[in-house]
Amino acid sequence: MRIRVLALAAAVASVPLLAGPASAAPADLNAPYARAAAKVGANGTLLATKNVASSERLNGQPAGYYCVAVSDPTVDLRTAAVLATVNNQRAMITAIPNSNCNGKTRTITIVTSNFQNDAVDVPFTVAVL
Repeated sequence: MRIRVLALAAAVASVPLLAGPASAAPADLNAPYARAAAKVGANGTLLATKNVASSERLNGQPAGYYCVAVSDPTVDLRTAAVLATVNNQRAMITAIPNSNCNGKTRTITIVTSNFQNDAVDVPFTVAVL
């Protein structure tokens, strides 16, 4: 009987407590050959990261404009290869490295659009090689 009580107590103690509406930290992104990389949601939320400080919608712009800030100061975006792709969508994407978006340096401006060339919000992945 004592063993059952201890097992039940251990099981209850291992259940995580649910807190209020706190935002979860982005997951680590497994990108062994990239110097920086990020998976970004359609609303600009940083979902997974490697050496990326932040991602957000670009202030004052319509849908489809994002700003991704690289956190590693040794990454020189002027000479780096920057690749970007949309995730599970039929859309076009443009990555503009070494931009100055939202007043931040070491950033990449991402623009996503549909086939009529209208700016649209879609999830994407960006990598700096």
